[in-house]
Amino acid sequence: MTQENQNSKNHSVETLRAAAVIMVFVNHLHSLGIITVPYFGISGGWLGVQIFFVISGYLIIQSVLRHSAWDYLRHRVLRIYPAYLFWFFAFSIFFGNLAFATLDVKSLVAHLLFLQHFFPDAYLKYDALRVTWTLTVEAVWYVLAFLIAARFFKAPSKYTIVFVLLACVWVTGGVSLRLFSGIQDPGQKYFFVQNSAIAQMPFFFFGAWIAVKQPKFDKAALLALLISTVALFKSWEPAAVTPIFITGLGVSALFLILKDSNYSNPKPVKLLSDISYSFYLIHYPILMLVMGFVHNKYHRTFLAFFITVVVAYISYRLIERPFMKMARSKTSSVSV
Repeated sequence: MTQENQNSKNHSVETLRAAAVIMVFVNHLHSLGIITVPYFGISGGWLGVQIFFVISGYLIIQSVLRHSAWDYLRHRVLRIYPAYLFWFFAFSIFFGNLAFATLDVKSLVAHLLFLQHFFPDAYLKYDALRVTWTLTVEAVWYVLAFLIAARFFKAPSKYTIVFVLLACVWVTGGVSLRLFSGIQDPGQKYFFVQNSAIAQMPFFFFGAWIAVKQPKFDKAALLALLISTVALFKSWEPAAVTPIFITGLGVSALFLILKDSNYSNPKPVKLLSDISYSFYLIHYPILMLVMGFVHNKYHRTFLAFFITVVVAYISYRLIERPFMKMARSKTSSVSV
């Protein structure tokens, strides 16, 4: 990794990861009826997820070309599977989802292979973590990035435009497609059809495009793009079918602003960045557990956040970091 890329990882990626998990946490505070933070209570979830996807696009496209196929696969598996498997089984067993008498092997296998968002019944049956649909989307990106990386580096703009157009066609026509015809609920149809991996791919491609092109834009123009596409999202949302690539442009603008700024993150931001994956996996079930015995909404918020940070830190130190070291043991590349 070049010095510029390393520096960008040391501040912009750290900042965005920390911000993303906070946004998702705040959004779930709203969805669980605990407390609502203006704007972020409603919109923080999709914004945080899009930030994660842009970052992943930026880092993974570089990882593909740095590593052999075997090393790339090993890095990805050891980075995401250990913590996921531990917490998936821990909370699924705790909430009684994996009772032996009612075990659904096909649904369980779908979750273990990160295919759950392609199979609504499987997703809904073993949904203890409540955020694993994004892992299906990530897995699709990992495979796609590996398949197109060499060609993408030669024509990044072309590939980005093609996948943006494909996503737009899919999102626009998603509601009329007779996929998952057994789903009658509009919210579930949106979640499993319009919100599928195809619709999410532009966000990854924007990050990948930044990684390859290393563009330099006027920060005032980037700020205007961020405000018009993200901050003012609700003003133009009724005229668009979501999810849509436009907000990804604003997220990418924010990334470029931070990436080209010279600053250092305080320790709490670095900590949240380090533990962001485990934090993301466990925060929702912890919120639900805290709601069971704490009634004051502010006490619920602070206690759930504190417990999530502590448990995520333990998960990072005892699960994530040892396996990341194992992934790097035979290569000198920096883990992404």
